[in-house]
Amino acid sequence: MLDDDDDGDLFGLERQASEAEERGPRVDVPSVDNPADSLPDPESVDPAVQRSFWMAVVYANVALFGVSLGLMLVGFRGQWRWGGAAAVVGVLAGVRVYQTYRAFERRREERADGDAGDGDADDGTDDDGDAPADPDPADVDADGSTSAAAADADLTDG
Repeated sequence: MLDDDDDGDLFGLERQASEAEERGPRVDVPSVDNPADSLPDPESVDPAVQRSFWMAVVYANVALFGVSLGLMLVGFRGQWRWGGAAAVVGVLAGVRVYQTYRAFERRREERADGDAGDGDADDGTDDDGDAPADPDPADVDADGSTSAAAADADLTDG
């Protein structure tokens, strides 16, 4: 019914496309550097930052899943007990995301304040690095600052 051209091109579409390419505008495609080359090595990230990030990611996923599943169970199936429990778990996980973020920000601010202060290596945490170190009440002056003489006395006493 429809005859093919000698080269098998029905309606001459390939020939028309090649002619359009020849007549069309010429575009120079710029070369772009790979942005992944400028990223820092993942192994050089502070482990505390990495741990906080992944904890927040897991909590956020639990929060999103719990709230959405809970609302769907209540809304579509009328299962108030299971839906309510899932929504409560999701909300609690969302609160935990916020707490993780605030704790990270607090540690970062304390570290920045410690670095900007007197150049002391003390970052405001105890030896484990997890809880804020409380100064000995005997070492605190009337204005609320700790005196270097009292701190030195502690070192020589023990």
